[in-house]
Amino acid sequence: MNELGKRINKLRIERGMTLVELAGDKMTKGMLSMIENGRANPSMESLKFIARQLGCDPHYLLESHTPDELKYLFSQVEAAFEKNNDKQIINLTQDMFDQQLPTSFESARILEIAGRTVIKTDRKQGERLIERAIAIYEQLSLFSHCVAAKVHIVKKRAKDGNYHDALILLRSVQKEYREKATVIDIAVEVEANYVEVVILFGIGDYKSGRSKLNELIELSRRKGIFYKMDDIFRIAAFQALLRNNENDYAYFIKKSEQFAVFSENDESLAFTLLLQAHYHNQISKDYGQALFYLDEFATLVKGELGSDYYYLEKGKALLGKGQVEEALKEFEQFKMPNTTSYPLELSILYTVDAYRANCLLQLGRVKEALIYAAKAANNIGSLPQTPYQDFIKNTLELVKKKSIAY
Repeated sequence: MNELGKRINKLRIERGMTLVELAGDKMTKGMLSMIENGRANPSMESLKFIARQLGCDPHYLLESHTPDELKYLFSQVEAAFEKNNDKQIINLTQDMFDQQLPTSFESARILEIAGRTVIKTDRKQGERLIERAIAIYEQLSLFSHCVAAKVHIVKKRAKDGNYHDALILLRSVQKEYREKATVIDIAVEVEANYVEVVILFGIGDYKSGRSKLNELIELSRRKGIFYKMDDIFRIAAFQALLRNNENDYAYFIKKSEQFAVFSENDESLAFTLLLQAHYHNQISKDYGQALFYLDEFATLVKGELGSDYYYLEKGKALLGKGQVEEALKEFEQFKMPNTTSYPLELSILYTVDAYRANCLLQLGRVKEALIYAAKAANNIGSLPQTPYQDFIKNTLELVKKKSIAY
């Protein structure tokens, strides 16, 4: 018995109808029996007749999942999403990609989660799934869910380097729902504005980015919402650091730390510790204090150090203390993250080869130093102007001069 036959049979029995009663004067009992047992498929005209007899929508009969099945699948997919289990999400949803689904919140949410997962490896397919989810949310007037889903597409495009395209899409989404005069959930509104801040900094529009950041902080304060406040204050601290505004930096980094502790978010607190190590390496030049925060980070993450920022900052601190060979060992453990990053993150990460070149230069390995300095300059060339870009360019010039002397 196939799914269509099972559904007809189940509804017929629930309604207390015999095969003869369901068949009426339009079908034979034998044909209806064959349909229920999966040995024949009804024409569209017959399907509509059966649906009328059963008092249901023809689309319901064609659906591959009953409401109960869909709710069970929904709970499984949500649980896998909470655990970041991409493999399980794909296994649970891949058979649904080409199916017609009912207009329900469960259908939309399953499609959205599947899209968020697939988009990591296949942007077009992932966006298609998310757009299907949005179409259902629209029909259900769940506009906050529409915006949240569209913002996820924006974030992916930005992380893929399509910053201007992402910004245009984000602003069109914001305009579309303002014109609809819809009330958007405040957490979704904060997320959209936060993404806009990150993109503005990503394209080097620091003035607009700071203005939007101040608006976002004021919005969160006015509405009394704590969502993403640790992230918001951390990016505010980083911007203060770029401007050498130590008072603002101290204020915002303290706020970020407080919110991370308040929300018991160890991941966010770990990022705050790395940023404080970064501050002491870049600004205060207190390399002992940088190492202190790195030790705090290592303790918090229980030795799960990752392969990027920790080794970069530890190498910088050791180099600052004159421990060149030890610093080089830390830089050699560094690996660029597999996930795509925003421009400011990339600008910081690309400095690793310039610091590596600096170590090699001090060890008299000038040819190797030139290779790494040139690599860093090539990587950062197209990114917005930052102190990190200046550092890389200055390192390349220094190595070039040394290589000529040799």
